[in-house]
Amino acid sequence: MQRQPIRPLLLALAVAMAPLVLQLPWWAGGWCAVSWGYLLFRENRGWPAVSRGVRLAIFIVGMTAVLMFAGLRFDGGDFIALLAVMAGIKPLEIRSRRDSMVTAFLAYFLTITSLFTFENLSMTLYLFVSVWTTTGVLIHVNDPTGAIGRQLRLAARLILVAVPLMVLLFLLFPRLSGSFWGSPWAKQSRSGFSSSMRIGDVSRLVLVDEPAFSVTFDSPVPDADRLYWRGIVFQRFDGNGWYPDSRQATRPGSVGGTDLSRYTVILEPHGQRYLFALDLPVTANSVATIMDDHTLIARRPIWQRFHYGAVSFLDSRQNSADGPGEAYLQLPPNRNPQTLALGSRWARTHAGPEDVVAAALAFFKENGFSYTLRPDRLGIHAVDDFLLVSRKGFCEHFATAFTVLMRAAGVPTRIVGGYQGGRWNALGEFLTVRHSDAHVWCEVWLAGQGWVRVDPTFTVAPDRIDAGIERALAGEELLWFLGRSRGDLLARLTETVRQTWEAVNTRWDMWFMGFSAEDQIALLRRIGIFAGRQSGWLLFMVLPPLFIAGVILLGSMRKKEIPKPLEDKVLKVYGRFLDKMASAGIPKASHQGPLDYGRLVMDRYPALEREVDAIIGCYIGLRYGNEGAVDALKAFRVRVRRFNPRQAMATGGRRTED
Repeated sequence: MQRQPIRPLLLALAVAMAPLVLQLPWWAGGWCAVSWGYLLFRENRGWPAVSRGVRLAIFIVGMTAVLMFAGLRFDGGDFIALLAVMAGIKPLEIRSRRDSMVTAFLAYFLTITSLFTFENLSMTLYLFVSVWTTTGVLIHVNDPTGAIGRQLRLAARLILVAVPLMVLLFLLFPRLSGSFWGSPWAKQSRSGFSSSMRIGDVSRLVLVDEPAFSVTFDSPVPDADRLYWRGIVFQRFDGNGWYPDSRQATRPGSVGGTDLSRYTVILEPHGQRYLFALDLPVTANSVATIMDDHTLIARRPIWQRFHYGAVSFLDSRQNSADGPGEAYLQLPPNRNPQTLALGSRWARTHAGPEDVVAAALAFFKENGFSYTLRPDRLGIHAVDDFLLVSRKGFCEHFATAFTVLMRAAGVPTRIVGGYQGGRWNALGEFLTVRHSDAHVWCEVWLAGQGWVRVDPTFTVAPDRIDAGIERALAGEELLWFLGRSRGDLLARLTETVRQTWEAVNTRWDMWFMGFSAEDQIALLRRIGIFAGRQSGWLLFMVLPPLFIAGVILLGSMRKKEIPKPLEDKVLKVYGRFLDKMASAGIPKASHQGPLDYGRLVMDRYPALEREVDAIIGCYIGLRYGNEGAVDALKAFRVRVRRFNPRQAMATGGRRTED
C-alpha cells in the first residue's frame, strides 16, 4: 500500500485550525496536539500504528468530553470542539488515499468554520492562505512524487481562477438583510456591558483594548463633551449591584430638539440585545426598538458584527408630564446609613431638586475625591466607605454614590451605562469607540424638563470628558494602550500604523461584510437592471447558476477542442508503429497496453529494445502527459518513420525460450 503524506496533511489541519484555537476548550487543543505529536514521532521513530479498537476508544472519550462540556445546550462552540476531536482522530486512521482525501476535506471544513466565526480583514486574508495550503496538500495527495513547489503554484493558480466566480457570487448570491457573514458558532468571550453592573466592573472593562464600535457621521462630528453613547439604563440597586428594569415598555412618544446628528454604527458582537446611540436617539431605522428609557433594543442578541443607522437629538427635549414613579427612589434597606442621612439632610435644607443636585456636585468637588483605576477596597456599606473614607474611585463609584444620595433626598435618579468619547481616525474619517472609553453617568428627573443628564465624574475629573481617559489618568502608571498620547516618535509611529490598519479594516467591513440584499438591488439599478425585492430574488437565483454553467461549458469545450487534434495525431503515429510491428510478425493483442506490449517485444527481440523503448516512452508522454507537445510529437513522428523492425530483427535475432 502506498505511503500517505502524513506531515503535509497535519500541516493543512494545523493551518486551518490555528484561528480557532482561542475558541476551543483547553482540552480540545491538547487533544489535537497529543494526537498529531504521536503521528510525527511514529513517522520519525517507526512506532506502531494505532489499532482500530484503540481508535474507537479514543473516539468515545472525545465524544464524551464534547457532550460533558456542552451541557444542556449544544451550540456553535461545541460544534467547533467536535471538529477538533475529529481532526485529532482522523489522521490516526490514515491508511489509503481515500483517508488522506477525507482529512484534506476536513481541513477545508475547519476553514469554512473560521469564515463564519471571524469577520475581519486580517482573518479573511489568512483564510486564503489556509485554502491555498490545503489545496496544495490535496494535489500532493494525488501526486505524491511531484515537486511541492510546483504543486503549490498550481494551487495558487486554481485559487486565482476561482476569484472572478467568487466575486460574482458575492455580488449576486441571494442573502437576507444584514451581514452576509457571521453566525453564533463560538462561545467567544465578549467584552462589554452585561445585564448588571457591580462597583468595579467598569474600571475592569476599561482595561480591555478592543473596539466596542465604530461610527461614521453623515452630519458634523459632535464635540467631545456631547459624545455620550447610551446603551443600558440601570434602575434597581441591591446594595451590591445595579440592574435594569425587566418590564421596560416602548417609548410612547418622541423627543424633540434642533441639533440633529445622523450616523452609522458598526457594533462589535457582545452577546446582548442593547445597541448604542448618542443621547438621545430619535430613530434607528427598523433594526431596533426605542424603549421608554431611551435605549435601543435589538430583536435578538448581537452575536455578529452589526450595522445600523441612527439619528439623535444632541439637545433633546422630552415630554415630562408624567413622573417616573417610586421605582427610581428605591434603595436597599439597612445599607449605607450615613449616605442616606446626608441625602435626607440635603432634602430638608435645600429648596428643590436642582439645589440638591448642586449640593452633591459641590460635595464631590470640595472634599478631595480622586479619579483612579485603583480604588480602595470597600466593605458592605460600600457607598459610605467611598463617600466618607476612601474618596478614590472610578466612574461607577461616583455614579452609584450620586444616585444613592439623590434617592435618599427624594430625587428620582438612575444610572446610564455606555461609552463616552472616542478616537477620531482622520485617515478613514470615522470614530472608534473602544472598551477603554466605557463610562457610566446619571440622570435625574426634574419637573418640566424630564430626565436630565448629570455626570458626577466630570466634577472630579473634567479631563475625562474633554480630553479622554488618557488625560484624566495621566498621573497613573497606565497600560501601554492607555498611553497612546505620549509624544515620543515610537508612540506616534505605532499609533499611525494602528489607525491605518483600523481605517482599512473598518472600510472593508462597511463595504464587504455589510453588503446586504438592499445593496445588491442598488448595485443592479446602477448598472441598469431594475429589480424589486421579489423579482430580485429570482434574478439572483438565476444569474449565478448561469455563470457557473457557462464556465463549465467553456472549460469542457476547451478540453475537447484543444487536446483532441494532438491526441488524434499521436494515435495516428502510434498506429503506424503498430502496423510496422504487425507486418514484421509481432502484432499487438487487443488486451495489451503500450507498456505490456513493449515489455513483450523487448523480451523476445533484444535487438528492438532500444528503439521500441524510446517509441513507447514518447507515446506515453504525449498520450497521457501532454508535455512539450509540439517538439515531442515531431520527435515521435521521426522515430516511427525511421523505425525498421524487420532489419533490426534480421541483425539481432530472437531470444530463445527455455
